[in-house]
Amino acid sequence: MILISTTFVLPFAILIMRDYFAEFPREVEEAAHVDGAPFWKFFLRIALPIAAPAIAASAIICFAFSWNEFIFANVLTSRNAQPYTLSIANSANVRGINFGFIATRMLLAVTLPVLLSLFVQRYIIRGLSLGAAKG
Repeated sequence: MILISTTFVLPFAILIMRDYFAEFPREVEEAAHVDGAPFWKFFLRIALPIAAPAIAASAIICFAFSWNEFIFANVLTSRNAQPYTLSIANSANVRGINFGFIATRMLLAVTLPVLLSLFVQRYIIRGLSLGAAKG
């Protein structure tokens, strides 16, 4: 499941981060090299902290895509190892569907993405609007 999810989510993260680093000012990198910083020191100490909004936006998008994956989880997992969202769909029993039980599970399933998006809301807006306007 991890490999399948990574296969479908990784291109979105790469596109977001590529667009961000393509717009990164070349002068900042040149100034760091003039000051004697090697490439990896520049990348870890200067570029990554500046890229925090884009990293947060791509992380939230990847998390949302992985969290909402149902079809691959339904096909590829067994009864003993299934994601939480699939266990909600398989909660019917011989007496029918217990809607109170399903509603409680859905509330728990929605709580984590909502709380996570509230914590990184400012990064999402800034990260998604980075590549919106050229010029």
